[in-house]
Amino acid sequence: MKPYLPLGIYALLAAAAFLNPEYAKTIASVAFFMALGQAVNVFVGLTGYVDFGYVAFLAMGAYGLGVTIYYWPELGLSALPVGLALGVAMAALLAAAVGAIALRLRGAYFAIATIGVNEGVKHLIIGANIWGGGAGLILGTKMFSAFGRDLALTLANVGSPLLIVATGFLAVVATYLIQAGKSGYALAAVRQDEDAAKAMGINPTRYKLLAFTTSASLSGLLGAAYYPLGNMQVFPENVFYVEYILDGLAVMFLGGAGTVTGPIVGGLIYFYLRSVVGAFLPGYQALATALLVFIVVVAMPRGIVGTLRMYMPPRLREWLP
Repeated sequence: MKPYLPLGIYALLAAAAFLNPEYAKTIASVAFFMALGQAVNVFVGLTGYVDFGYVAFLAMGAYGLGVTIYYWPELGLSALPVGLALGVAMAALLAAAVGAIALRLRGAYFAIATIGVNEGVKHLIIGANIWGGGAGLILGTKMFSAFGRDLALTLANVGSPLLIVATGFLAVVATYLIQAGKSGYALAAVRQDEDAAKAMGINPTRYKLLAFTTSASLSGLLGAAYYPLGNMQVFPENVFYVEYILDGLAVMFLGGAGTVTGPIVGGLIYFYLRSVVGAFLPGYQALATALLVFIVVVAMPRGIVGTLRMYMPPRLREWLP
């Protein structure tokens, strides 16, 4: 497998956002769906388990950076790497805690358990009035204080899109490294038949936890880039927006679960379809995209990229991972 095509696409998006700041926000919107699909794909695509807990990981990343900027603006520019690291760590720790228990479940039981994580963390923050509670964190003045007005606006308008694109880039690298190593073979065995994998001496929970934590860490980085850095605010109703779960799964299945290029193709189609439907039939975006995904999954169970790979010569197939 040669991941040059997906990496090249993300590099082009980063260059476009940097050289054309007026289009950076649009690029960020497209790249967000791509990166979200990539993060979901690291776990769902490689294990076959359906996870509805990604919103909690996005939220942990958002709160990690948001809390750092809000409570410690005196850190100055250092607040950015410290907050990003904190957000990723919080997402990874939550995934490790949840995964250590929930990954022993299978099928619908695992999916239901992950749904509870989203709602549980959300109501804990609101009910216990943690990190601003239901009022959230408004970061505009804090970012101006920490970074200066001009740099804060540059980070929001250009830095955020670049970081979103970088998250997708890192997700491609993570997927490639997992699939190319021992973990990839173990996860492939688990996806095909978990009981048979156990009989061969594979520890399914160990490898599922690796993919789960990696996926959550990427989701946390994406949440930090999109909410506090890009929007200068973190509200629980926004960061725990349940529709993002369906968006990530739709992008992945549309492009092709388990493929590296699939979430890029799925993200492009998904974003522009929602934009076109929103322009002509406002309020029907979710219905139209759900119908499209249903048709694609029924007609092409492997997704668009997965189906294309079936009909490509083997020598060309490795260029479309």
